[in-house]
Amino acid sequence: MLPEVVSIVMAQSPFEFTPLEYWLSIATFILNALYAIAFRGYLIFILIGFIIYTTTYADGFAKLLVGIGFFLYFAGPILANVFAQLATVELVTFESATSVWIDFFGMSDADLIYTIVLLGDAVAAICCLTGAILYFTKAARDLESQGKSLIIRSLILLAILSFYYIAPYIF
Repeated sequence: MLPEVVSIVMAQSPFEFTPLEYWLSIATFILNALYAIAFRGYLIFILIGFIIYTTTYADGFAKLLVGIGFFLYFAGPILANVFAQLATVELVTFESATSVWIDFFGMSDADLIYTIVLLGDAVAAICCLTGAILYFTKAARDLESQGKSLIIRSLILLAILSFYYIAPYIF
């Protein structure tokens, strides 16, 4: 049990609360980050999801990442502005989201996506080569079916990644 002196001293010096402006700036930063991920980061989730799907290690997690990417693309900007209105902070703009993206990642979205595409090319090439080795190993039917699966998944990934190589010439 605390002595009465402690309760009197605690009543004389109340807790210090952080000013409201500090919390509003944090809320604005979080909403700008959500908006930036909705407009730019959804591709990162989709690409990483397809890369993980190609490796055949975590199919459920890969499908979850692709689903999150599509959800962010369709619902992310709407949710960011709805939360901004509910929190009574300034509405999120494309320019503020761009500055938050560059502050957080340190590089533009095109550079980050290009790096992930190069990583995806390496993973697809390794999986295609591994699949070919497993397919031509006739020791067991199990290896042959696993080889077919790896080859097909890597070809699907390469078809998706080829879009990122020709997209700058189209748009």
